[in-house]
Order: sequence, then structure tokens, then C-alpha cells
Amino acid sequence: MPGYESGDWEKLNIDMIRKWGAVEPGRRYRISSINSLFERTQQRGGISNITQYRKFIGEYESIITYLRRYEYIEGEVNHNKEILAILSLEVQGSIYKEMIKDEVMVQARDGGYIIPKFKVLKEYIEQDLHAKVLIQGEDSSRQAFNIKPKEKVRFEEDTLEEVLQQVKELSKKVNTPSKAQPQRQIFKEKEPLQEALEQLKGITESYKPQNPKLPAL
Repeated sequence: MPGYESGDWEKLNIDMIRKWGAVEPGRRYRISSINSLFERTQQRGGISNITQYRKFIGEYESIITYLRRYEYIEGEVNHNKEILAILSLEVQGSIYKEMIKDEVMVQARDGGYIIPKFKVLKEYIEQDLHAKVLIQGEDSSRQAFNIKPKEKVRFEEDTLEEVLQQVKELSKKVNTPSKAQPQRQIFKEKEPLQEALEQLKGITESYKPQNPKLPAL
């Protein structure tokens, strides 16, 4: 570096910052920091949900970025096996199944499977964990839905039973005539009939033949 060759330490400091960047306080990592992260995650029980995964992947990518920035590592790093190992067995099984189905995880000659690159693996992990969040949300909604409607259905059944009972009682009152109704109905039906009979009687009496007088012998 020009600053080192000339002995200009201020210029050397500028050259070092230009090449490696400024030191970030409180963010110092070493190569061993990667293994320590995997061990801590495994001791906590691994990863089984999206919250745990986000916490892990955020710290992991920060370490890799830092180590690559300061040239502790070069090129592409591969911790795919270690990442899969800290996932729960359920998540591992779902991811393996989807990658094999999509032919992303190719079978090697020895019978094993070749794990895809980290970018591809990361997409499948996130997709599976997001799907589990949706499924858990639907289960919670379904449970809440099954609790409230039970009380509502009982209320509707009780109300319907009361209404049917009221209708039944009203139908009895309508279909069962009172004692006063038949008398009024019979009187109204007999009134024109009685009048007709009286008229007929008057007519028959007016045409009644009188006894003829026989001539005297």
C-alpha cells in the first residue's frame, strides 16, 4: 500500500479503510463464530418455526458478510448440511420431499442426494416455514369458529322451538271453532231456507183445490 511504503500512517489508514472498510464496533467475528452459532442453535432445540429461523439466518448472514468483507473467507461458503441438521425432523422431511419432487435435489451415483446451493435451499426452508404459519393460523381460526357457533346454534334451536310451539297453539285456536260460531253460522244458513219454505207454503195453499159441489139428485 502507498501509505505503508511511504510511512504515511494517515494515508495508510485511509487505504486500509478503502480496502477493508471501517471496523464496526461490537461486530467482531471469527471463523469459529460460525460453528459457535450452530452449536448454540442446536442446544436451544434447533429450528422449528419461522421466528427461530429468522433469528438464526440473520446472525449467520451477518457473520458471513463480515468475514467476507474483511477477507477472512473468499468465494462461496457451504454450510448447507449444518443448516439442515439444526432444523426439526418435521421441517427436514418436508423440505427433502419438496426438493426431490421438484428435482432440485439430484441423486448421486453412490445413492445419496446432492444438496442444492444455499440460495435454493434457503427458498425451500422459508417456503415450508411460511406454509406452517398459514396452517397454524387456519387451525386457530377454525378452533375459534367452532367454539362460538355452538352457543349460537343452541340459541337458534331454542328460539325455533318456541316459535313452533306458539304456531301450534295458534293453529289449535283457529281450527277449533267456539260454541258461538256454529250457532251464528247455522242461523245464517237457516234464515234463507226458512223464508223459502214459507213462500212455498203460501203458494201451495193458494192453489189448494176446493171440494166441488155435486149436483142434487
